[in-house]
Amino acid sequence: MKKYRVISTQKQTALVINTESGVQQACFFARKFKPICGDYVEIQINKNEHLITKILPQNNVFSRANHKGQRQNIAANVDNQIIVVAVKPEPTRDLINRYLIAAHLCGMKPIIVFNKNDMDKDFFNETNDLYQSLGYTTLSTNAKNQTNFDELIALMTNKTSIFVGMSGVGKSSISEIILKQPLKTGEISKKTGKGSHVTSVTHMYKIPDIEGFLIDSPGVWEYGLWKMDEHDIAAGFPEIQAKMGHCKFSNCTHTHEPGCGIKAAVENKEINQLRYNSYLRIIDSMKYWDENNY
Repeated sequence: MKKYRVISTQKQTALVINTESGVQQACFFARKFKPICGDYVEIQINKNEHLITKILPQNNVFSRANHKGQRQNIAANVDNQIIVVAVKPEPTRDLINRYLIAAHLCGMKPIIVFNKNDMDKDFFNETNDLYQSLGYTTLSTNAKNQTNFDELIALMTNKTSIFVGMSGVGKSSISEIILKQPLKTGEISKKTGKGSHVTSVTHMYKIPDIEGFLIDSPGVWEYGLWKMDEHDIAAGFPEIQAKMGHCKFSNCTHTHEPGCGIKAAVENKEINQLRYNSYLRIIDSMKYWDENNY
């Protein structure tokens, strides 16, 4: 059984939890090891010193872009990527689709949470219908009366989950209700309407009353996709994947090529036009890394 799991890391130390007893322990690790939050590890005890001796194979790794557009690993062995969007602040265009691409490429189950429904219960109706039609799990919530929190907690049972989304959408409020404890966050800015994180360390919490873990990562509050090609981006669109094999060219990017089966499916309304437009914009956004000489 995988007994020890990394809660958080610093330069040469990691806080680990004994998954059997729940006891937490600070451990040292050598420079050749680079454990990240969520890793399962083996440790050795020498006198009173605990040392990480092995990082066990990872099921998957949740990543984001660093400032150079390279893939930066944030957390390991994550089952659920819970995408939180809100009535206010409204999600930026393509934000949900960017998260979904990351979820597919990182091997996580995406769950879309439409939060703050007490402000406008119908705000996300069309968006919700679209993503449900594509087979995604969605929930409509608000923290004031904890609408659909039982369903959310059920989805997190026996899983490791990470919340992602813009600042100010209510990730911390939802997390604190689930964890029954406060997170280290700053006040909401009157100017931006966004919260500020006091700590920059990715931290994993044991969820009380159920078997499950929640990862809180300030680094994914404002999310960026790493540099990837058209085929990686297309992999995050299941409706495009379902229509593969009908293009004239085997290496078709579904952007400009003649005889493209995906473009034909869009014209025939078999693929949602808004989603396809988003696909094109996300591909175009990758030019940012090239233009900045990364």
